[in-house]
Amino acid sequence: MGWPILQSLSKRYFQASWGLPLAAVARKFGSEYKSSEDITDCNQKSHPWNVMFFGTDDFSLKSLEMLHMEQQRGGLIKRLDVVSVALKKSLTAVQHYCQKEGLQVTDWPVTVPQRKYDVGIVASFGHLIPASVISAFPMGIVNVHGSLLPRWRGAAPVIHALLNQDQQTGITLMRIAPFRFDVGHVISKVVVPVEWNIKSRELTAQLAEMGAQELLSILPNLPQHLREACPQSSEGVTKAPKVNESASRVWWDKWSCSDVQAHYRALDDYIPLWSLWQETPIKLRGMVMQKKWSSNKRDVEMLKEFLQINRGGSVRENTESEFIDNVHNCYRSDSAAKNNFVVKNSTKAHLCDNIDTHSQKIVEREVPGSVVYNRKAKEIRVYCRDGWVAFQHVVLKGRKLMTAQDFYNGFMSKVSKDLHRFT
Repeated sequence: MGWPILQSLSKRYFQASWGLPLAAVARKFGSEYKSSEDITDCNQKSHPWNVMFFGTDDFSLKSLEMLHMEQQRGGLIKRLDVVSVALKKSLTAVQHYCQKEGLQVTDWPVTVPQRKYDVGIVASFGHLIPASVISAFPMGIVNVHGSLLPRWRGAAPVIHALLNQDQQTGITLMRIAPFRFDVGHVISKVVVPVEWNIKSRELTAQLAEMGAQELLSILPNLPQHLREACPQSSEGVTKAPKVNESASRVWWDKWSCSDVQAHYRALDDYIPLWSLWQETPIKLRGMVMQKKWSSNKRDVEMLKEFLQINRGGSVRENTESEFIDNVHNCYRSDSAAKNNFVVKNSTKAHLCDNIDTHSQKIVEREVPGSVVYNRKAKEIRVYCRDGWVAFQHVVLKGRKLMTAQDFYNGFMSKVSKDLHRFT
């Protein structure tokens, strides 16, 4: 039995290979799961398609807008109905758009009449869709997911990609399977590089746009793409569950500068980093980011291994932060650049230079959580596990956003310097 790998000349590419026989897959996921053989009855049918769309948030909205524009121009979409989730106090982004544009929207859960629609499309919906609903669509349901599956299966793929400092992420179009999130056959993928200083909201917007464009590209030959979908690889599976406020509390004695920046990039748009000042919660805003802190730890380990192999011996035991400090300068594809890499000999990384000694003396003992104010840069700087990180604004509980200068004048200057600590 062969193991063909289908590869497109376009930006889409397929990973994994056929594993279990289709009949076994159907038994595994339930009798109502649609295999590629189940789609053959649609071979004689062509667009325009009758579509039911499932979505909630801004990520979903991009795909819905694209489908709606196709319907309005009389192109690939004939009928477009929408399913969203009812919220107690507000409308989802999808519901708001449907109200404005006059689209029919139904609250979840729904019962879908058999063969009223050709295909279902899901983007950031957040609910498991049962086999009874999937089977109502002759071509099943296509999911627009914001990661390169099987990496980051779950509700928060962008946040987890940034928390783990992934250097690339992307979009996966896949066929929904019942009972589990993000395990269905892969239709196509789009790889998106992750900029070192991008935050979750901006990256989500990029991926949403990419996902909508990729969805549009498969609609003309949808039955063929569904038949050629490949099972996901069983290797490299990671989970991306929802995060809560506890994930954004900074642990100064455990987190490195790189850890703090990764959490800031991933969470600041939704759940800002926070700590305690004199037992009062304080949010940390406007982090001064540095490129050297956005290197993936896996890159660091690969660099260490490369240097050991190519230097013909062991490398001086440097701190991880020293490698992170240099990885962007040396980790390139050309070996000459790598061989020219010189490990820094500094004994301490990320020192808090230019602390304004007129406003406050540097603490002689660098204790995690120690806070100093730099009047020249108008920043508060906090010492974590391996160095100093800086923030331009804070929000003390019960108060409005304030500058670092206002926080120093109103709070830090009022207490003894040995109490200038975040805990």
